[in-house]
Amino acid sequence: MVDMRSPKKDLKEDFQKLITRMENMILTGVFQPRERLVELKLAEKLGVSRFWIRDAFKILETKGLIRVIPYKGAMVCDLDEQEIETIFEVRAELDALATRRAAENVKKSDINLLKRMAKQFEESIHRGDFGEMISANDNFHDYIYELSKNQTLVQMINQLKARGHILRYHAWSSPDTLQRIQKEHQQFIEGLENKKYELLDELARRHISYSKDSYLLHLKAKKANLPK
Repeated sequence: MVDMRSPKKDLKEDFQKLITRMENMILTGVFQPRERLVELKLAEKLGVSRFWIRDAFKILETKGLIRVIPYKGAMVCDLDEQEIETIFEVRAELDALATRRAAENVKKSDINLLKRMAKQFEESIHRGDFGEMISANDNFHDYIYELSKNQTLVQMINQLKARGHILRYHAWSSPDTLQRIQKEHQQFIEGLENKKYELLDELARRHISYSKDSYLLHLKAKKANLPK
């Protein structure tokens, strides 16, 4: 079969793949908070032109993942205490709303799929695969968000998730937190299946608090160790 796609369309798709790849490198910790991103090095590493990297920076900056500083270049974003609190204040309400809406729409087939997703998360913990843990947990909650059938709500949650991406790594280094997350996945499923709205509200707020609380403790410890 002849590929009838135009060269312009091919370039657009390739550029979108570049954006997705760079975004994933930030979200999975390949690039750390406050790390400088050098155009030339990135262009060589990713096999693209510096102009593409420069344009990609503009898009990643609008997503709140990097900050482009005049005459200094790009840097992966970090968050201070006030930013973290404001992000999670909004996230808690949006997550609770999405979960309530999901409970209104959920079907038996959805519950069965969520059970399999929760099982995948448990298996990733047993294997000690950190990247797979994050992916499995994201898949579980993303599916719940999609069940809300409100794409505006889903987009807002994803934007805030991206801004707070650096927080999850600190919380997930704790075996106790991972056990609580496993238990809460089962509670989410029970709450959705039986329309337990109060339980779902509490879970939605508590489930995302582990990352916030752990990172705030990390920031406080970091400040305490700074030279007086």
